[in-house]
Amino acid sequence: MGIAFSEEAEPPLQANAVGRATSSSNTPNGTSRLEEESQPGLPSARTSHLSVIQAAGADKYYAGSSLAADQGAIHCKGFAARQELTLAARGLVIAMVGLPGRGKSFIARKLEGFLKWQCLSTGTFNAGRYRREAEGAQASGRADFFDPQNSTGAAARQVAAMRALDEAIEFLNTGGEVSIFDATNSTNERRQQIVSRVKESQTNYRVLFIEILCDDPEVLSTNFRNKVMHSPDFAGLNLEEAMRDLEKRVAKYEEAYQEITDDSLSYIKLYNMSSKVLVNKIYGSVAKSVMPYLMSIHIGTRPIWLVRAGEVPTGEKKDARLTARGQRFAASVASFVCDRTKEFYSGEPSDKPVRVLSSTMVNAVQTVMATLSASSKRLSLHFKQTSSLNPIDRGRLDGPWWIDNCTDLPPFEELETRDPSFHARWQANPLRTRFPGGESYYDVMTRAESVLLEMEMSTRPVLCVSHITCIQVLLSYFLGLPLQEAWKQPVPEHSVIQVIPTLGGSYKVEILKMDDTSHHCSEFISSGQDAGNDMSQTGWQGMPATTPHNLDLHGDGRCLSPMFPALKQDLASVPASQLLPPCKVEA
Repeated sequence: MGIAFSEEAEPPLQANAVGRATSSSNTPNGTSRLEEESQPGLPSARTSHLSVIQAAGADKYYAGSSLAADQGAIHCKGFAARQELTLAARGLVIAMVGLPGRGKSFIARKLEGFLKWQCLSTGTFNAGRYRREAEGAQASGRADFFDPQNSTGAAARQVAAMRALDEAIEFLNTGGEVSIFDATNSTNERRQQIVSRVKESQTNYRVLFIEILCDDPEVLSTNFRNKVMHSPDFAGLNLEEAMRDLEKRVAKYEEAYQEITDDSLSYIKLYNMSSKVLVNKIYGSVAKSVMPYLMSIHIGTRPIWLVRAGEVPTGEKKDARLTARGQRFAASVASFVCDRTKEFYSGEPSDKPVRVLSSTMVNAVQTVMATLSASSKRLSLHFKQTSSLNPIDRGRLDGPWWIDNCTDLPPFEELETRDPSFHARWQANPLRTRFPGGESYYDVMTRAESVLLEMEMSTRPVLCVSHITCIQVLLSYFLGLPLQEAWKQPVPEHSVIQVIPTLGGSYKVEILKMDDTSHHCSEFISSGQDAGNDMSQTGWQGMPATTPHNLDLHGDGRCLSPMFPALKQDLASVPASQLLPPCKVEA
């Protein structure tokens, strides 16, 4: 089909002897364009036109076009696929993929906890559990059962897997939002079965594959050992026998294993616990939340210390300084962090930093201050202030009364007197009811997500100084409790809540109560997803209090000297003698 030109349009260009495009038509003065271009004294209308285009575009080229993108790439197939995948789906099926001992169940458990914390109704359906229920753990747990040549075993495993998948889909049908299908799903055929079965449900459900690939011998050895020590498949075997049987099982799977290569699927590939990540067709909430979470989690251990900001005088405003008791507690936190960090690094923590996070509220910053000063010669500290850790915004109900009446819990009973109408609405839905002009617990969770990912990502000790409501929200994640129950979680004043990751993906949470007079610390194991509610006590003798100093209160790296006499005064008015070298502070 030819190209039509209007009468005003220029005819097609021809190439001249040197390959330059020219027109064969004549100009208004009767000379050909080729002749005209060859005569320097006669300016060409076409040459001038090109010069104007080049001049106009030269300065704007590097800033990008300002034209609306109403043509071109917006109509391509790739963009159409992105539009479809970005739309909110009624439900999501996350299908794990990988050989045994790669950490699929670890990641599935972590992801389930994170999604539940985000108030998404989530369930995990482990094909191995359905196989054990149908065939017996020991009868179906030996390597021979997983031999591709064992038709009986293969059929039993297929039935168990499809039963788990069907229940995962039924979970979504009955109101669930995310189903995690935890199985090897190691062949292209199995993965196509998953996609087809989900489509057959005639609902707006999407399928996301998460493939775990690992060839690090040290990681594999740790994973294998942890698996055989806890899986019912290896009951009755000693460690050596169990390890040999698992290695034999893995070898059977490797004979038939196929990596995901079908780019029509949505998938995330994690190599060696996220040291390398490959994604395909990942958009929307999965890209915004799930993907960063998967890149944050790891199998390393480190302590996370959650600390409620120190005491301030009653009836004071938000910029009030700590009381003497609050300052002593802050100094005790500094000593505690030094002591525990030294233990963590086996006595040599000098060049390995502790990650310090705090809210932007003055009492939280002052609590961190003692740690920075007391630890300056023994620890390297990285300090970041973020409003994501600020207390819940109470809107028009804000005031000193809230802090003054806080115990181990927020003073919600006081709300009944101050605003009975709001208190009634809040009691009906404590998760999503916002303070008038302020926030809800759900809002606090949303902004605290970035801090949670930072804690998960850290491979070194983390000290987090915040406030009762924000710590309650973080604790609901670490304890695996529903977020709607966060407001009931006690957060004792002048205590350190120590969180330690476990090999299974949960956390051991301990409340370390610091005595104001003797710096004695009683240790309470509060709870954990796999620790029960066992309560025990041990003792810890705190180190001497120290004088806090050298804190950046202005966000520009400059620090006021000890006790900073005026928190709110302009930095320009502070004498140079009161300024000390900057701490390692991130604004």
